[in-house]
Amino acid sequence: MIAFGVVTAYTLASLAYILSLFFRTRPWILLAQVLFSISVACHFLLILSLATRLNTIPLVSPAQGVNMVIFLASAVFLVLAWRKRTASLAVFFLPPATFVLALLMPSLAQRSDIFLNSYQYWYPLHTLSVIGGEALFVVAFITSLVYLVHERIIYKGTIHSPVAGLPPLSILDSLLYACLSLGFVAITIGMILGGLWASSIDLRLSSIAPKIMAGALMWVVFAFCLHQRFAIGWRGRRTAIITLVGFCVMLVVFLVMNLAFPHAHGIGLL
Repeated sequence: MIAFGVVTAYTLASLAYILSLFFRTRPWILLAQVLFSISVACHFLLILSLATRLNTIPLVSPAQGVNMVIFLASAVFLVLAWRKRTASLAVFFLPPATFVLALLMPSLAQRSDIFLNSYQYWYPLHTLSVIGGEALFVVAFITSLVYLVHERIIYKGTIHSPVAGLPPLSILDSLLYACLSLGFVAITIGMILGGLWASSIDLRLSSIAPKIMAGALMWVVFAFCLHQRFAIGWRGRRTAIITLVGFCVMLVVFLVMNLAFPHAHGIGLL
C-alpha cells in the first residue's frame, strides 16, 4: 500500500512539474513543490517500513540499493526545488525516477540472510557512503543534462521556449562541481569503510574482488572529472559531457556486476 502511494505521489509531482513549465504561476509551482515534498516523505516511510519488515537496513538487493539512491537523490532535488533559481531541475529528475521506482516496487521486499551480522558494524556505513556518492552522481548527471539543454537554448536564441526558465549556466556549473566533489569524498570514505568491513569479518579478497574493481572504477571516474577541472580548467560543457559519460559507465558497471557477480558482495549489493 505504501509502495503504491509512493509511486502515485511521485507521478503527481512529475505531472505538476511538467505542467509548471507551461503555467509559470506561483500557486502552480507551490503545488508542485508540495507534491514533491509529500513524495519524499512517503518514500522515507516506505524505507522505514522495509527496514522494520526485514529487520535490517533495506540494502540487501539491487532493487533496494537503487531505491535508496533515488531516495537520497530526491532529497537533494527537493532542497533545490524549494530554491527559486534551481526549482526547474526537478522536472528532469522526477519522470525517470518515477518510472524506475514503478519497476522496482514489486521486488523491494526481497530478503537475504547473507552478511546480516555485518550490518552491526562497518557495513551500513560503507554501503550508505557509496550509495550517497552514487546519489550525488545522479544529481550531477541531471545537472549536466540541464546544462547542455540550456546552453543549446541560448545558442539557438529560443529564449521563449517552455524550458527557457532553467537555472543560469553559472549556477549549474557550481552545482555540478559541488556534486562531483562531495560524491568523490563519499565514494572514497565508502571504499575505506568497505576495507574495514571486509577485515572485520575476515573476507577473502578473491570473494569480493569484482566489487572492489567496480568501486575502484567509479572512484576513477569521479577523480578524472575533478582532475580535469582543476588541472586543465575544464568547466561548463566539457565537465557536463564527461559527467554524462561517467554516469553511463557507472550504470553499466552496476548492471554487469549484479548480473555477472550477484554473490560477490552479498546478494547483488552495490
